Formats: sequence, C-alpha cells, structure tokens
Amino acid sequence: MKKFILMLFVAFSLSELHAVVAKTGDEDQLKSLVDSFAVAIVKKDKQWIVSNLSETCKMYEPSGSTLDRAAIVYTFTEGIYDISKSAALNKAFRVDGADAGGSADFDVEGVGNINGNRVDIAGSYRFNLKFKKSNKGWMISEIIINER
Repeated sequence: MKKFILMLFVAFSLSELHAVVAKTGDEDQLKSLVDSFAVAIVKKDKQWIVSNLSETCKMYEPSGSTLDRAAIVYTFTEGIYDISKSAALNKAFRVDGADAGGSADFDVEGVGNINGNRVDIAGSYRFNLKFKKSNKGWMISEIIINER
C-alpha cells in the first residue's frame, strides 16, 4: 500500500512539474512575442505583423476606434503611426491551455496621423492582450490600448 501511495505521489509530482515547465515555456514565448511586436511596429515590419496576428485579431485604440487585422497592419506599416521607439515593460501573462491573456506597458516615441493632424503620441500605454495558440505557435488575437 505504501508503494502504491508513493507511486501516486511521484506520478502527481511529475505531472505538476510538467505543467509548470509548460506554463513557463508558454510565458517565455509570449514575452518574446510581445517584445518582437514592439520591434516590428518601429521597423514597420508588415511580414512579421501579418504572421503574428490571428485572422480575427481586433485592436481597440484609446480614441475608441476598433481595427480589424488589415487595419492594424495598415496603421503600423503605412504611416498612421510613425513610431520611432517602442519598448514593452512590466509584462505579465496567464496561460489557460490554448488561450492566454496578458498585459505590458509600452513606452513609445513617435507621431500619429489622427483626424488629419500629426500628433505627438509619445508616452506610456497599457496594452492588454489576448493570445491564441495555433499550429504555428502563439498569435496575438486582441489588443486593447489605454493611455497611462
């Protein structure tokens, strides 16, 4: 009986260890994804943005506008936002199977073409993000941007 209980304990411990390792690996991937997004919007890297946003990705801007994936790509690569510097800080994530959520503070420098005017958009913004895991890995499925 003691051996059976010991075997159950070992099996349970190994499964818990595997779950912790998997979660840590997912969180590392999400951190890397968010850091890469910060770089891609400075470089106007259309290929990266298209490849890492889900087909149904939505972005909610502080102005109240809601953008679909095509509009997000256009906004960051065609000069609506001309971001010269971007860094993702204070990243936090929670993983639940093939779904994840998280947040990061983005410190940006740049200008935006808003309502026909070039406006300084330098500042700190809170990005609340949702992610979906696909056969290609983690993808951004929602971005909510709030001014800090």
